[in-house]
Parts: sequence; C-alpha cells; structure tokens
Amino acid sequence: MNKMQVGCWFGGVVLFCLTGCAAKLSQADQDLLNQAIAASQASAQSAQSAEAAARRAESAASRAETAAGKAQTAANQAGAAADRAEQSATKAEKAFEMTLRK
Repeated sequence: MNKMQVGCWFGGVVLFCLTGCAAKLSQADQDLLNQAIAASQASAQSAQSAEAAARRAESAASRAETAAGKAQTAANQAGAAADRAEQSATKAEKAFEMTLRK
C-alpha cells in the first residue's frame, strides 16, 4: 500500500467513526449501552474488591507463617527443656541411689 491508499483508508475510518459518534442511538441501543456501562462499572468494583480480599489473604498468610515459625521455635525450646529435665532426673536418681548405698 502506498501513502495515498493508507491516507484514504485512515480518512475513511475516521469519517466512519465520526458519523457513528454523531448518530442518535435508538432507545433500545441506549439501554444496552447503559447496561454495558453499568456492567463494566460493577466489574471494576468487583475487581477492586477481589484485589482487596487477595491483599487481606496474603497478609493473613504472612501472619500465619510467622506464627508457625514462632510455634516451631517454642516446640524446639520445649524439646530442649524436656531433654534437660530428663538429664536432671537421671542425675537425681543416681544421686538418690548413691545415698541409699552409703
């Protein structure tokens, strides 16, 4: 296509759009357009709500991961304390047996 053909094609598209914009819509078409606009606005609002819910879910997941890490740390500390208590009980038992032998 040469520049002349492209220019004519582009001019035709612009003219078609301008005449379409200036044309009066029928009431049925206007109603459909209004419904489409309302649906678009509702979709945008739903998308915003979904994004907000996703942010809240991500925040909750982060807090849950933090809590799980703290629970794991507490479990490790409890296990270590149980081991120390078992060692102390073993030492106490040996000490008691030694006092009985004397």
